[in-house]
Amino acid sequence: MEENGLKAENIDITDEGLRMIISHYTREAGLRNLEREIAGVCRKVARKIAEGQKDVTKITAANIHRFLGVPKILPESEQEKSEVGVATGLAWTEAGGEILYIETSILKGKGSLILTGHLGDVMKESAQAALSYARSKAMDFDIPEDFYEKNDIHIHVPAGAIPKDGPSAGVTMAASLISALTKIPVSKDVAMTGEITLRGRVLPIGGLKEKALAALMAGIKTVIIPSRNKKDLDDIPKELRKKINFIFADRIDEILKVALLKKEARKKPDKRPVKTVGRRARA
Repeated sequence: MEENGLKAENIDITDEGLRMIISHYTREAGLRNLEREIAGVCRKVARKIAEGQKDVTKITAANIHRFLGVPKILPESEQEKSEVGVATGLAWTEAGGEILYIETSILKGKGSLILTGHLGDVMKESAQAALSYARSKAMDFDIPEDFYEKNDIHIHVPAGAIPKDGPSAGVTMAASLISALTKIPVSKDVAMTGEITLRGRVLPIGGLKEKALAALMAGIKTVIIPSRNKKDLDDIPKELRKKINFIFADRIDEILKVALLKKEARKKPDKRPVKTVGRRARA
């Protein structure tokens, strides 16, 4: 503020306004661009003061666009409801963690596996491993063993213009695929990260701190992580750990028990005797 000729009584940047600048106008590992954006706000406030404004200028999430223009970055929007074939994963980037939605559709076909979303070789291999696991466990999930022969499977990761790769999307792909095959929705309130083996084991990942923060910023408070990453929780500030329910898993079936929504129990008919009084019945 001082560099732009402002005093504390001239400008008030709220916490919500600052978060809006961070999430919608900057994407970097450091603070250089954040400082530039804040300086841009200060210069416009200084101009208002030079033009005669005397009141304090309050910067909020609602009016930040008046100072910085249209947002440069649009974070992944939250899911409105739990859906079949859509699982929430967590990714690490140089600018921090991000949530990653993985979608799977089952189509009539001849057994092709279609992968879209600008995926790297590692993620393509994760998709292949998830499919092989699903085929080996078809009977356990009440899926026809020949499902692969009669259908094409399309796995897509939105935001296709952004390259994606890394060894931590296997469990998310598996959850998305099993959900699509069983028609059971994946909970939108659960995020997961981890790699999968053909035997269904869950392998550890990196960047847990950044991924956990990404889940929290997206409003997701249940995060499934590999058991071998339990030691990495020490890297996450204690006050943030209290806000997240971490669930540890060694195998993919443990993840599915948490992530897949339970089928609603069917209402059983009321078998209590009915007493008849005249023409009226009382239960």
